[in-house]
Amino acid sequence: MQLLILPSLLAISLKIAIFMRYHDSLRRENLNLGIFFFAAFLLNVVEMIALDQHYTQQTDLLLLITYYCCAVFIIHAYLNIAIQYSEFSWHAGRIKTGLNIVLALLVCNLIFNRTVIADVQVLDFSLTKVAGPNYWVFQLYAICGLLFAIGLLIHGIRRVGSNIGKQQCLTVLLSTAMPVLVTFAIIGLQAIGVQITSALFMSLALTLMLAIMIYAEEKTRLFHLLTFVPFTRERRLHKQLFTQITSCIAINDNPALQQSLNLKQMMRQFEGLVVEHVLDYYEGNQKLGANALGVSEATVSRRARACALQLQTQDETPVSIAIKE
Repeated sequence: MQLLILPSLLAISLKIAIFMRYHDSLRRENLNLGIFFFAAFLLNVVEMIALDQHYTQQTDLLLLITYYCCAVFIIHAYLNIAIQYSEFSWHAGRIKTGLNIVLALLVCNLIFNRTVIADVQVLDFSLTKVAGPNYWVFQLYAICGLLFAIGLLIHGIRRVGSNIGKQQCLTVLLSTAMPVLVTFAIIGLQAIGVQITSALFMSLALTLMLAIMIYAEEKTRLFHLLTFVPFTRERRLHKQLFTQITSCIAINDNPALQQSLNLKQMMRQFEGLVVEHVLDYYEGNQKLGANALGVSEATVSRRARACALQLQTQDETPVSIAIKE
């Protein structure tokens, strides 16, 4: 039991640390993310209380129902986060109202009706449900909710007008991979006869998912997070800037062996990389790029053309940066 409680205890500790550090994002900036967090936290607490603790039948059933209610709220909050980030607008108000009605009906059935969860069964180290005749409703809600949210996030990556929105959709989609992979791993282990419950490891997966989503709420942190994701322009810029900085500071102890550093040239290259990234971010819009950099449009145009000329000289192939006048 001591070993089994460690994942839950670690997940709770991480959630407390996340709340202490980013409580403003949870309480004020994103209500759906706050609901996701507190539902996951309560699920984690219920899971730890139920570990290897044999209470009365009614108490065990109450703990199990609370666990499933938390899971329903997590799916509901995740759906609303996907709708929010993807900027889904087609009958969005009606869809949210429908989701709220489904949430209320499902929670009421879990609490007051034994057709979803008929009873509770006590295992050696945890609790499990005895499925009722309508347990498929919960399964359908979970599967359809997950697929619908993933579809919205993919749609957001392709269709959202703002770059921040696309980045947030990508981040949430990547964070979703953690609980999904854990689910497939647990199913695979159970298929070969390993006695294991998904609840213990799902709490850690949900905690990591939460940490990524909350960390990405702020624009600067979002950019930093995407520098670790392969094939993103944020990672490409990070690698290019890191190469430039490394060239600047890699000074030989023996001055006679040190290649001369052209500071002006390095600064021009640095400026060119930043201008190229900003213009790419704003899809070549020169005016928006100049406003973001705090310089004139003429300066942006000149730096972009200089960068393109330099790349053309280095690669001996025509390279251009699209600029919208």
